[in-house]
Amino acid sequence: MKTSFKYLLFVSIFALLGFSREFIFVNINSQLYSLYYHQHDFVLPNSLIFLSDIKYDSLYYIKYPLTVFYFLAYYFTSFFAVKFISNAEKKTLWVFYIYLILLVLSSISISWGYFMNKQLDGYSYTFSRWLMGIAQSPLVAFFVIASQKLHNKP
Repeated sequence: MKTSFKYLLFVSIFALLGFSREFIFVNINSQLYSLYYHQHDFVLPNSLIFLSDIKYDSLYYIKYPLTVFYFLAYYFTSFFAVKFISNAEKKTLWVFYIYLILLVLSSISISWGYFMNKQLDGYSYTFSRWLMGIAQSPLVAFFVIASQKLHNKP
């Protein structure tokens, strides 16, 4: 497979993941806002109209499995992007380690906020979301691939 095709394929997959994640989460958050403040001026897109029948608490907690889903989707896409583009098996281990570190730090942060501060907001929640934002982006794959290209001797 040509290298340019590999880049195009994985950039397209990352774009699809990013747009779908943004579409789903923005609409869920808008629906949550609408339910919480009893403002019914927001209309869900037809593809997500089924969310209008879900109560606030359930809709809020749906975001957690979706976060896990997108975390895994980005992990596997990053893993295979690094594997097929850089052709270096050791670099795929770096993807695993980076995602593991992001997951562990995010879990520690959110747990700290929940158990010590008795809340799921504040600095620990913001830090956890920031880490998940890195994990749910192509940054890991791009940096690992770029580091491979920098490491190769001309």
